[in-house]
Amino acid sequence: MSTTALATPETKAGHHTDVQQLQGSWKSVAGRREAILMVAGNRFTFEFSDDGGGLYMGTFVLDPDAAPKRMDMVIDEGVGEHRGQLALCIYHLESDILRWCPTKPGTRVRLTSFPSVDDEKYISLVFKHVRRHRT
Repeated sequence: MSTTALATPETKAGHHTDVQQLQGSWKSVAGRREAILMVAGNRFTFEFSDDGGGLYMGTFVLDPDAAPKRMDMVIDEGVGEHRGQLALCIYHLESDILRWCPTKPGTRVRLTSFPSVDDEKYISLVFKHVRRHRT
């Protein structure tokens, strides 16, 4: 099997692309919902830890040149009405911090700025990359 399907070339002077930086596990550190995001290649697993949460799995495509940056997430598996839907998200990635906010899956309008993490209308979350320490 070719590794080029999962590998993404590095950009300028050793800087990694957003897809490369997203790889691994992320834990929410701010926002009104607790969540864990896991990324492998262009696949995601998203788990809400709180009541009424759920597990969502699917694929994503990034547009890192947009302002704000865009992430389109196709929900292949998840809670009833969200399964098969497209979630239009915005994101900001800086080092080990990811700010992320979707609109309701199936909605055709994307946000143009980040709402407060306390906004009742949106799930606006801040994640920290979970790094495993090798011993």
